[in-house]
Amino acid sequence: MRGTRGEMREISNVGRLYLILIAVFCLALYFPFLVAAQAAEPDEQQTESRALPRFVTIKAKEINIRTGPGERYPIDWVMQAKGWPLQVVAEYENWRRVKDWEGNMGWVHRAMLSNARAGVVQVETTTLRRAPSAEGTPLAHVKQGTHAEIKKCDAGWCQVEFDEASGWIPAKTIWGGEN
Repeated sequence: MRGTRGEMREISNVGRLYLILIAVFCLALYFPFLVAAQAAEPDEQQTESRALPRFVTIKAKEINIRTGPGERYPIDWVMQAKGWPLQVVAEYENWRRVKDWEGNMGWVHRAMLSNARAGVVQVETTTLRRAPSAEGTPLAHVKQGTHAEIKKCDAGWCQVEFDEASGWIPAKTIWGGEN
């Protein structure tokens, strides 16, 4: 006989103790990775949970526009327009289906995009004004295709900054001003 019933219970209890210690040890090893993963998630979640469509800007000097969401898809064209706006119309994992101000569409990795706001004047001419009102003092006439940094949009007006001037224009006159 190998031992008494009391010795078997003692061995069994020791075995349970070892299992518990091993489990705690494994959790202790896993915990730093879990914390690091959770720390990285909020920024990604914030980006993922934003409504579609939405406007973003090109972060890189040059981006590849692909035919599908992944590097295995061919590059359809290359865009060299850092700071210019794109509209995100769909998402697949880390890829964004985007549309430019001329209606061209393709897929871009999200790392190439920024949440900064920019726009392109989409009407033949619009008047840049000192205040967000049709009665605001006119500062300049801005032509179609002109790029602007959008500071904010409110009540149908966008505060914008062009290379040489800043002021307000109607949101409906700038692509990127209204979602």
